[in-house]
Amino acid sequence: MRLFIGIDLPQEIKKSVHDYLVPLQKSSKGWEKSHDYHQTLLFIGETSLEMMAQIRERLHSIKMDPFELKTNGFQFFNRRIMYLGFKSSPELSALKELVEKTYPEWCRKEAKEFIPHVTVKRWQRYEYDDLVKGLEEPMRTLTFMVNHVALFKSEKDFDNNKYHIVEKKFF
Repeated sequence: MRLFIGIDLPQEIKKSVHDYLVPLQKSSKGWEKSHDYHQTLLFIGETSLEMMAQIRERLHSIKMDPFELKTNGFQFFNRRIMYLGFKSSPELSALKELVEKTYPEWCRKEAKEFIPHVTVKRWQRYEYDDLVKGLEEPMRTLTFMVNHVALFKSEKDFDNNKYHIVEKKFF
């Protein structure tokens, strides 16, 4: 089973992002479902049930104060992936570091720079110009409290949702 540690966005934030994006959707191709919006902190990957039990247990050792996170508009990775960014947050960086210390065997220090974001669309290279034009009216800044971290599994269900919370650790 494929696992990762991340932050699940509150339902009202997911709904606001989804509602803003609906007018940009010329087709359903490549758009992430709002159910799946999340901020990944650490990708773990394929694991056994036995290892998942250890991962769940260690999740509860993460201790932190709740903190506020603010969105920072939509951007693109290489014209292929559209995402909603987050404003720089020392607390988010500290949480990511804490997660990495909790699960050192899955850290990839050679990995790309951490750019806090929620992926909303993939593989839209041919739609790029239309999407940029549609984003001319910026979405208002959204703010929410981060009061927990979650262990997610990646597995499509009957509704085509991909990411599901296995365990939450509240701060």
